[in-house]
Amino acid sequence: MKIKDRLYIATFSENFSEGIRNNQLGMEINHTCISEFLNEDKNTRMQLLSQIEQDIADSSANKLVIHGPFTEIIPAGIDPYIRNAGMTRLNQAYDVAHNFSIKKMIVHNGWIPFMYFKSWQAEKGAAFWQSFMADKPDDFSIAIENVLEDEPYMLLDMMKHISDKRIRLCLDVGHANAKTQKDISVERWIELLGENISHLHLHNNDGKDDTHSSFDEGNMNMSRLLDRIRDYCPPDTTITVEAHKCLPCLEWLKQHDYI
Repeated sequence: MKIKDRLYIATFSENFSEGIRNNQLGMEINHTCISEFLNEDKNTRMQLLSQIEQDIADSSANKLVIHGPFTEIIPAGIDPYIRNAGMTRLNQAYDVAHNFSIKKMIVHNGWIPFMYFKSWQAEKGAAFWQSFMADKPDDFSIAIENVLEDEPYMLLDMMKHISDKRIRLCLDVGHANAKTQKDISVERWIELLGENISHLHLHNNDGKDDTHSSFDEGNMNMSRLLDRIRDYCPPDTTITVEAHKCLPCLEWLKQHDYI
């Protein structure tokens, strides 16, 4: 399976510009992950756009996706002020995406364990994301990422409440590996969520901590995961290398004939 045409590198990764430029890949913009960087005063916004423009120029990225803010974004929040604050930040990130003609944004599901019942999260999260997308153009989509979820069924339940085809999932395999109940493999996540996945974050870890390690530094078999992705996910599913060091991951992908 060749994935070069749908492969991106995260901008928080060391040497991301080199990895993108030398392999003609896409870039996942992380500058918008922290909410305060989205403040709309002139100086903050100009600095943000300038940083992104510089990274695009340095890397010669041939395609872009953007990661929305994840700090204090709580779609299932009971307090409407909290939900509205999250909506404001996400719309600010959308404005940045629109500025660069970006058509896909990755967002966090925002589930807080022990705070919200999973059925509540699924129902209220679905309503939140459909509300966010209500005024967005038809060619714009979001991919909702797992973070603290300890199983895939809550996300599957949420997707059953969503009728908007522009709303799909981002499976972060590292998060799943570090947080999942040990009787549920990451391969099982892919099998269950497959048709709902439109984006993936790939990195490895030891199954205990979310270390964003390189592909050969952890207990996940990346070849086996990519086989599952090929078999269960739509063929247009995009993929971001989200390891702290992207160059060893790109070398691994070359050695295994994925790029």
